[in-house]
Amino acid sequence: MTKITMIGAGNLALHLSHALRHAGHEIVQVYSRTERSASFLANQLNCPFTTEIDKITPSDLAIIAVNDDAIEEVEKHIDFPKVHTSGTKGLECLTNSNTGVFYPLQTFSKESEVNFKTIPICIESNDEALRPLLHQLGTSISEKVYTLNSHQRRQLHIAAVIACNFSNLMYRFSQEICEEHEIPFEILHPLILETANKIQSLQPSKAQTGPAQRGDDLTLQKHLSLLENNSELQTIYKTLSDSIKKHS
Repeated sequence: MTKITMIGAGNLALHLSHALRHAGHEIVQVYSRTERSASFLANQLNCPFTTEIDKITPSDLAIIAVNDDAIEEVEKHIDFPKVHTSGTKGLECLTNSNTGVFYPLQTFSKESEVNFKTIPICIESNDEALRPLLHQLGTSISEKVYTLNSHQRRQLHIAAVIACNFSNLMYRFSQEICEEHEIPFEILHPLILETANKIQSLQPSKAQTGPAQRGDDLTLQKHLSLLENNSELQTIYKTLSDSIKKHS
């Protein structure tokens, strides 16, 4: 069992805390700048909380799950083993020698449950003693633990933003089109799920379909004409269609 101090009480901290606790680890304290968020998570974990940075309780490991911009301000107050959970910040942003990275590659919302067993955990540490602890911690909650350096993790984060955040924006545009024309958005759910499931057995380059991939310029022009009242989406549609054609 690892005793952990959770620094942060947002979406990631909430899901990660519960996964760690379920795996038999102990969250000894929750720190957050606001009492509301700190007490909310601490009450769920049945542990104390603090909003005072100089009253953070030492433990086997501090997990810093805060916004990237706040990591360096917070971490300098922690003088025991610590990791951050960022996909873009390097290992060098943490002071002292017993530091590392514990980055779960997933999108987290408080309203949506996740199965941590399927979530990849990316770890990094230059400390010989901390590295096996992070691996052990990762394998206790996930079946997929990867050792990546800071450069690899930054590139992975770019890929993740494109695959997740950009795709979700496309879902939003699709929903808005459906709602504008009184079409239930759920009609697209099977198509979206099939597209996501397909790349588990096919390379994305082999799974691409649609009018741009097959060079159906007549359909593309019809779609662009239908989007003439939405210049933003029209530009996005044309840019992405041109890119699909280029890579077909």
